[in-house]
Amino acid sequence: MARRAIQGMIRDYWKVEGERTLWHEIEALKGKPEVTSETWEAIDAVRKVGNIGAHMEKDINVIIDVDPNEAAALIGLIEMLIEDWYVARHSRQERLTIVKQIGDSKDAAKTASPDAALSAEAAQ
Repeated sequence: MARRAIQGMIRDYWKVEGERTLWHEIEALKGKPEVTSETWEAIDAVRKVGNIGAHMEKDINVIIDVDPNEAAALIGLIEMLIEDWYVARHSRQERLTIVKQIGDSKDAAKTASPDAALSAEAAQ
């Protein structure tokens, strides 16, 4: 499930499409400044763990247990990526919107002020 969630996030957030396999999708993240090598390695580790369930046809007799602490760590990575990718982007967009609104309101106030009108007349 963690593997599938990460694959969906890669496709959604990074707009990685048309790749043949999850491995190719993860490879497409290499070199992106927002994806550290540690994050990339952790994402690839989830892929490897998930491959056992995703590709059962290779050997249906192979069952490898994932203990509750390991499952919590995999979910923790997903939570971290949600925070780093989605929440941080949303917060950044909100902050930038506020700054732009401040600039726009100051621009409008400057244009509407009596001193601005006098300055405009004097310039003519």
